[in-house]
Amino acid sequence: MDQSIEIQMLNALEFFHYSCRFQNHLFVLSLEKGIALRNIINDLRVLNAAQIRCIIVVWNYSELQSELREWTDRGCPFEYRDFSGSDTIDSQQVKDIIASYETGRIPVIGIDSPVTEEMENRYMDRFSMKLVQYFVVDKVFFLSRHDGLYIDNRFISHLTPQEAQNWLEKAEIFNIDKKRLLSFIQGNLENGFEIVLLKGQSGSLFQEIFTHKGEGTLLTSDYPNVIRRGLISDVSDIEMLLKPYMRSGSILTVTEDAIAREVTEYYIYTVNNSIVAIGKLTDHDKAFELAKFCTLPRYQGKGRARELAVEMIKTAREADKEYIFALTVEPKMIDFFESLGFVECDRNILPRQWRQSYDMNRPSKAFRLNIEK
Repeated sequence: MDQSIEIQMLNALEFFHYSCRFQNHLFVLSLEKGIALRNIINDLRVLNAAQIRCIIVVWNYSELQSELREWTDRGCPFEYRDFSGSDTIDSQQVKDIIASYETGRIPVIGIDSPVTEEMENRYMDRFSMKLVQYFVVDKVFFLSRHDGLYIDNRFISHLTPQEAQNWLEKAEIFNIDKKRLLSFIQGNLENGFEIVLLKGQSGSLFQEIFTHKGEGTLLTSDYPNVIRRGLISDVSDIEMLLKPYMRSGSILTVTEDAIAREVTEYYIYTVNNSIVAIGKLTDHDKAFELAKFCTLPRYQGKGRARELAVEMIKTAREADKEYIFALTVEPKMIDFFESLGFVECDRNILPRQWRQSYDMNRPSKAFRLNIEK
């Protein structure tokens, strides 16, 4: 098969995988002053085609309603809801909004700017937070000119409310107002929905929702965090996690059928029931092999791969094996294995069964951890 077609199919599989996950879920998109709705029109078309419901909150401007009519005529069904002159939401307005998205339309709520520029973000945030209390909302996206959250000039792709609170107490430089960040923390804790801080430009929403890499900053409570063995229903998620690592060559290619056959060898790290990291523990007679460590980019550097490795090492000890081994071509994984007590070794001392099926021309380094009796 043509490789380019294969890549296109894998990309399509990734898209449909995530679109099915969020189908009929409800998102709220809150656009900061200066972020035009036309910036994200193609993202909204994809969301609508994937049957992902959304409510848009935007500042009123003179051309807004005429633009919505034009886009509706072109196949993207918007419905304007006027909230100008009011910061309250009554039961009839709630029913009207529900009627819009349940019939496949995208409700766009237009609100008026407050008197002072300093009040704009706070007013928009407060209105959006108030709005979501009337609906079962999974995520609230705050679209602005920023890529996401920067703290002390460091980009933060994912954090919990507690981590955000700790940053507020010890960090000095934030690219958003501290009071605004505190309001996001409170919104997440009180209402349970996830918050995404995202740049209001074409493609950002698509990248965040439909790809494994994500985009922007995600604020979510990491509960419950669970490490468990793989299930047959996890095969697609495991393949999605492995795909970019296999493409880069850092992990040997494995087929979907092989994943399905060996799925119970995979250890899964879930956050709020979503798989964010995996590792594989394979039995080789007197030894176990640690392999296939993958973590979603947003969740890297948080110690989850280490937790998986510790759990797998515990399993190996309980199984009365002589040693555990691992191989890697990645320099950062060398440090990872050494931090767990592994020592570099010659590949020729590893299990014969393993050596017979391994490509010894691969420039990998082997590491071994003896199990004390």
